Amino acid sequence: MNRLLSHVGPPLRALQAVLRNGRITRMQLAFLLFNVAEPAMWVAIFVYAFDQGGTQEVGVVSIVVLVPAGVLAPVAAALGDRFRRELIVRFGYLAQSITTGITAIALLAGAPPAVVYVLAAIAAITYTTGRPNHHALMPLLSESPEQVAAANSVSSLAEGIGYTAGGILAAVLADSGAGAVLAGAAVALLLGTFLTLGVRTKEPDRGPGVFRPWTLAVDAARGMAILVRAPGTRLLVLLAGVVAISSGALGVLMVPLAIDTLGLGDAGVGFLTTMISVGLLVGAGASVAFAPRRRLTGPIVLGAAIFAVSGVLFGWAAATVVAVIASIVYGTALTLLDVLGRTMLQRTTTDDVLTRVFGAVEALWLLGYAGGAALAPVLESWLGLPWAFAAAGLAVFATALAITVGLRAIDATAVLPERQLELLARIPMFAPLPRVDIERLARQLDRIDTPAGTEVIRQGDVGDRFYVVDGGRFEIVIDGKQIAVQGEGQYFGEIALLQDVPRTATVRAIDDGAVWALDQEEFLATLTDLPQAASAAHAISAERMRTAQRSTST
Repeated sequence: MNRLLSHVGPPLRALQAVLRNGRITRMQLAFLLFNVAEPAMWVAIFVYAFDQGGTQEVGVVSIVVLVPAGVLAPVAAALGDRFRRELIVRFGYLAQSITTGITAIALLAGAPPAVVYVLAAIAAITYTTGRPNHHALMPLLSESPEQVAAANSVSSLAEGIGYTAGGILAAVLADSGAGAVLAGAAVALLLGTFLTLGVRTKEPDRGPGVFRPWTLAVDAARGMAILVRAPGTRLLVLLAGVVAISSGALGVLMVPLAIDTLGLGDAGVGFLTTMISVGLLVGAGASVAFAPRRRLTGPIVLGAAIFAVSGVLFGWAAATVVAVIASIVYGTALTLLDVLGRTMLQRTTTDDVLTRVFGAVEALWLLGYAGGAALAPVLESWLGLPWAFAAAGLAVFATALAITVGLRAIDATAVLPERQLELLARIPMFAPLPRVDIERLARQLDRIDTPAGTEVIRQGDVGDRFYVVDGGRFEIVIDGKQIAVQGEGQYFGEIALLQDVPRTATVRAIDDGAVWALDQEEFLATLTDLPQAASAAHAISAERMRTAQRSTST
């Protein structure tokens, strides 16, 4: 029992801290409403398309609606790396409400299907700003790495509750038509917009505040390049892509399953979507325990195995109860894979490109989902409905097994360096930094043992590193005179780096100890990216220089 509490206690405390954070809570509630609208929209459009032309039309419409959104998703998400993320989230929800409402009006007015599909495609494009910027906003609103992981779990919980409510909304309003469902989604998004009012991060304004589409395209391309270039993220992208394709296939195949095989009618699609949402809730609860772990390979493979089980269950769901179980299992797997993969990305990606990376992932998801939706009718024709479901589920598990070794390598580099984080958190100049940047700095530190008498830096030398004391005592000597003694958690070496001057003092180990060293390039790049941190650092170095001058003049 004690061992169980030792694993569950820390994430639960982090979760409590997240829920006490008013800004996070409001953004999570808005995100919940976003997730009410999104599934309601897809169910409405898919059922409308199925009524117009069956499974084949659902596949075609999926491409028409999702591909433009997938292509533009990185560009839309890149707004969050140019401007304040909370503003992009807020105006994104507003745009989604407006475009979804217009599509609802077209449906209620009996517009031709082609017009409805074009309007739905435009609405889908606006939806791409929501999820990447929400997830990239969480580190800026959180106060610790544990809170970031807990906020990710709360986001998944919001997705689960939202998807449940969205499925219920679609099922309840199904008899009133797709237009009524979309009207309800538009109202939910408008409420979400109001919830975001007043939320503001402590980050500086990003960019010049001028909209330049070509610059956003370059930013989006950079996010894609990061995903493709880094070996670790390539594996995560591969798995995410297969999950997206399989999910797209499952999403389309569930329409004939609910309407034809199970005889549940149009409302049955919304009913199964609601059951998937129940699984999202279960997965969100499990992710609270899994996401804060230092090593995530095992949980990711477990999530992929659960995904495969859901596909097999869907395939042989001759009774509604089996389809319900399959939906819950599928939702659980989807949430686990989403939270764990996103947490891995946050641990291995710097904050300055984080939104672009999430935008690239969003594009991958939309394009993969569209591809899977287009593939679904082919699989059904070749294999039959049961084996088509099974193939979609087993593909995810096979991919996870194939990349297990690579995922373990990511785990090895992404393990949080607790000691270094503890020491960096005490340093005032790093206080304004987002936690993801502090984590990145902590991984860049090199530990150097310093036997008594070791000169770590020498007055007059060229500065190339910043140092944090891990243990022992160090004397600060200027012109042969000791002016201070530093111990654990204190730091030195920043003056030469910030002022571009030779070392202003000699630092010598009084007894056996150790220091953590950070290279000049990493130190300066991190501080100059955030004006508050740079200002704090220059103020500290200026005060230290004044103190040193007073000490040497007496």
